[in-house]
Amino acid sequence: MTQNDEIKKISANPESQKKDIKESVEDKLLTEAYDLIQQGVFDIQSEMARELSMHKIESKKEVYAEKEHYIDAVMAAVKKQLLNFKKTDAYIEYLKKCVEKASEKLGGLTRIYVSRTDRDIMRVIFSDIEVKQDLRIMLGGLIAENDGLTMDFSFERKLRAEREKFENKINEI
Repeated sequence: MTQNDEIKKISANPESQKKDIKESVEDKLLTEAYDLIQQGVFDIQSEMARELSMHKIESKKEVYAEKEHYIDAVMAAVKKQLLNFKKTDAYIEYLKKCVEKASEKLGGLTRIYVSRTDRDIMRVIFSDIEVKQDLRIMLGGLIAENDGLTMDFSFERKLRAEREKFENKINEI
């Protein structure tokens, strides 16, 4: 078919041409509408995913805060028990055993570090060893030293170690 034949055909059938153009425009509009709907669905899904993620993060923060609250409560109870233990004769015996163990492991002792409240009694009990106050020791216990080597029997160190273990067990839950 030549070009003239096509022109004659189009000229002869303007209704058919209008119908074709109309269908073409409708197809284009439908495609654009479909694309807009798909983009809208994608945007909604993305927003929902972001919100879900934010809620998950917020929930994790709340769970973490709750865990910390319980851990702090347990550690506060342990501190209270340690402070009550310090008021007993068993505490002095505990300190003596710590000094004996450190002396054995370190090959003697040159210095013992204790809290302010334990300094005077430890000086009486261990008059042959230098006893000094250490501001890091507030709850009790001691740090033993011999020629730069130390053993830490402070309640602070033990409490930190137990807190770590407890946190790890809680995090496993």
